[in-house]
Amino acid sequence: MAPKRSIREEIQWRAKVTFGIVFIIGSLITAQIFVIQVFQKKKWADKMEKVQSKPMKIRAQRGNIFAADGRSLLATSVPRYRVGIDVTRAKPAYFKEKIDSLCRKLANFFQDRSAEDYKRLIKNAREEKKLIFVALGNRLVDYQERQQIKTFPFFREGPMKGGGKFERLERRVMPFDDMALRSIGKLDRDTQTRGDFGIEFSFNNYLAGRDGVGLFQRLTGGVWKPVEDSPEVRPEAGLDVITTIDVNYQDIVESALRNQVINTNAKYGSAVVMEIATGEIKAITNLSRRNGSDSTSKFYTEDFNYAVRGGTDPGSTFKLATMVALLEKSNLSLNEDAGFCGGSIMHNKTEMTCSEEHGNQTVKQVFEHSCNIGIYNLVKKHFGFSNADEFVSYLTRFKLDQPVGFQLKGETEPIIKNRKSSTFSNTTIPWMSIGYETRLTPLQMLTFYNAIANNGHWVQPLIVKEIREADRVTERFEANQDPTPICSERTAKLAQEMMRGVVENGTAQNINTGFCKVAGKTGTSRKRENGYVKNQYYTAFIGFFPADNPKYSCAVIIDEPQGANLYARDVAAPVFRTIADKIFAYDVALHPSKNKASNIQKIQTQAQAGYAEDFRTVNEELGIQNSPSSAGWVKASKNGSSVAWQRVEDRKDLPDVSGMSLRDAIHILENKGFKVRYSGLGKVSDYAIVQPKVVSLVLK
Repeated sequence: MAPKRSIREEIQWRAKVTFGIVFIIGSLITAQIFVIQVFQKKKWADKMEKVQSKPMKIRAQRGNIFAADGRSLLATSVPRYRVGIDVTRAKPAYFKEKIDSLCRKLANFFQDRSAEDYKRLIKNAREEKKLIFVALGNRLVDYQERQQIKTFPFFREGPMKGGGKFERLERRVMPFDDMALRSIGKLDRDTQTRGDFGIEFSFNNYLAGRDGVGLFQRLTGGVWKPVEDSPEVRPEAGLDVITTIDVNYQDIVESALRNQVINTNAKYGSAVVMEIATGEIKAITNLSRRNGSDSTSKFYTEDFNYAVRGGTDPGSTFKLATMVALLEKSNLSLNEDAGFCGGSIMHNKTEMTCSEEHGNQTVKQVFEHSCNIGIYNLVKKHFGFSNADEFVSYLTRFKLDQPVGFQLKGETEPIIKNRKSSTFSNTTIPWMSIGYETRLTPLQMLTFYNAIANNGHWVQPLIVKEIREADRVTERFEANQDPTPICSERTAKLAQEMMRGVVENGTAQNINTGFCKVAGKTGTSRKRENGYVKNQYYTAFIGFFPADNPKYSCAVIIDEPQGANLYARDVAAPVFRTIADKIFAYDVALHPSKNKASNIQKIQTQAQAGYAEDFRTVNEELGIQNSPSSAGWVKASKNGSSVAWQRVEDRKDLPDVSGMSLRDAIHILENKGFKVRYSGLGKVSDYAIVQPKVVSLVLK
């Protein structure tokens, strides 16, 4: 019989046994880890990839951005599809029979690789079983292209039998291309889920909606597919934003501005049209000159919102604020003597010059001729230069020292100096009174002019008026209107008279033509870069129309024009005239009543073809009884002054677009998968297929 071990020895023995067991288990685990990492790594990685699943976001459908009519889309999300194939689905016999046909069609469609390359890619994946899902093509496809690919072998058999798959992705598009791009905005490049600037950014919380959550499984090839049809949390679609922008006014404004910045090779241009009573922005455009791919070519694009963010010296357009302050303080008469202009004057050893020697002038003539010396004399006489506070207090009353509170984020803070400003000097008030030593944006100046056209009532600019969920309005925005006028009605009326005088007798006499009577003020300021630069100017014309019964205010800015004529009267003012005439022609409510009946008759007989709902809307507005009764696209059949409507039948081949506007024709043809080329102006008079899937339109 073995001697009995002591308690101590028993404990030591058990400890050794336990340690031995742990050591053996640890060694086995270590060995297994080594085997897995070295010899079985690929096997387990492939298995893990096949069965990996996790909850993922289901992106919400982003809301649309509409024009003021609630129908014209300015920004919307459309589906795009990534094309691929599950190489394990097709049966061997089908695969062998149809693979060549599929690869030829893919090569012809995408034109990114040969049919042999496609065949090698798909066969290798099927044989080696490394990839279940193989991506096809070098780009995403749209809905029409998806329908075409669905006719290809493997795809027409469906995803379960043939393996052809389409992964849906949302992409943001602007149906009117870059129209008002900086104001409408875009999504950030990285995620394509949140607004980067403009309305897309400022109203992102409405547009974005709420993402859902669902369980997704990863397929080999890096593709994720939903495991179940019903997500854990359903996504909530974003709301629609209804803007105040009129696409027809926007087209008018952008075309007029683009023509002039190209003709003058300007650094940039900006133009805004605002409805006086409501503050609604009907059009806003900003065009910057940029270099092309080679050193000689240039083009203009919307890449900065100068109207909202482009603060600078406003130049002589600021003289309206000075004159309104003078009228308010001293109850001046427009025919009152304003002193003598000899072309220049010295102030504290600094020379102030004028464009010419104007001689003796009245108050009205000082404004009409944009006379710097006349403004200097009036401010010195009625305010004096020693007490800056009184003059600045009027500018504060006019709200020129504060942002307008525009709905788009990023508005530049205005600068109106006072005695506490670090750069205030004994020359500040004289030069401020003629539009220097300040910083204001075009929209801030336009808002002030709009208040004067509105008989002294200040209205906040507005670019978004409604938020909708489908057809239901969930929120409505109205412009803030200050109940206290910024000036008396008498002063506002006198200021309006002076602005009419600028066009009739003053610096903008060259635009005293056309269909619509206009009023406003020219402004030409020298550019500053460590001092004022010779022959570099900031030109502006701000005013309202029709001059006798104002409905719209408008600002036109063109910076650093080049050529022989560099002043606002020759650069910015003609653009204002073009905009006013075209909007006046478009807005029949502005026309005298006695002309409306004959104009309506002319409009009715000019109808050719278009969308039935558009014709009904126009006819209802004009009081025309004869409207198309059918839906969809219609065509007018005329007999003398009478018009009969016929429905345009949908055709699978080339649709009938004769008589339609370019916008309608492009809409129909592109939805049929055609690309469109066009020449001329007006309605479609002739059309033909010139290349496969390319239609040429002739407009007259």
